[in-house]
Amino acid sequence: MNLPEAPATEQTRVHLAAGCETLKQLLSGLLDSKGKVSEEIHAIRKLAKSLRGGFALFGLKKTSALEIQAIGRLLSNSRDACSRFNTWNKLDWKDDPTVSAAIGLLLEQQTHSAARRPPAETIAWCLARVDAALAELQRLPEKNLEALLTKGLEKLKKRALKRCGKLDHRSEEDFHEARKAVKALLGAIGFLPEDTAPLDPQFQHLAELLGDENDLTTLARWLRQHGFTNRFAPDLCRTVDEARLKLQRRAIKDVGKLSSAVPS
Repeated sequence: MNLPEAPATEQTRVHLAAGCETLKQLLSGLLDSKGKVSEEIHAIRKLAKSLRGGFALFGLKKTSALEIQAIGRLLSNSRDACSRFNTWNKLDWKDDPTVSAAIGLLLEQQTHSAARRPPAETIAWCLARVDAALAELQRLPEKNLEALLTKGLEKLKKRALKRCGKLDHRSEEDFHEARKAVKALLGAIGFLPEDTAPLDPQFQHLAELLGDENDLTTLARWLRQHGFTNRFAPDLCRTVDEARLKLQRRAIKDVGKLSSAVPS
């Protein structure tokens, strides 16, 4: 892996700080949103996930990254409602019209709350979290930046490979952790100077598979919690399980290619 030299290392920190400023702009935009709030929150959470990976590059996983993580969690409910509804629509299950209507209309109803802007006080709290994350980044000693980045990049790579290596256990938690690790690595690399740590497109494909699998897992959990169990909707449960299994198999197959996809 082509590790960045000192000027490029500083450039990475500048990119990360700029990403935080973009996040603050997106958050402030929610106060007077003229678009779809759910889509704006989706953009915020997507950038936040990348920033968490970027902060991990500099060894700030337990400080700045946690500040950013808190923002995503606070804004998760409204976006999760839209994600469940989109996943349900992609599943396109209509074998039992009464069950399908009960689920679809309820999911659609829950997306309406996602169209409401968060309170100003909530946005203010989120902005404070970004400022706290930036403050930690700015406190880093200049002489240690290159060493921190080198170590952080290797940790992210090893963690992603380790987590993905457990996918054949077929554990829900293993898939969840692998998705987070892959997202963190991809997000971190996005803040590095171009071509510093090139990745094969196959790695991005794996991230998409893990994301789709997680969406189905989240939907399956919601269905169980709302009474749509194997007793009352056996065909639906089977359809969801089969769709998840198909994605899991494809992801496990892609894992074998990771060694070449992440240069060492």
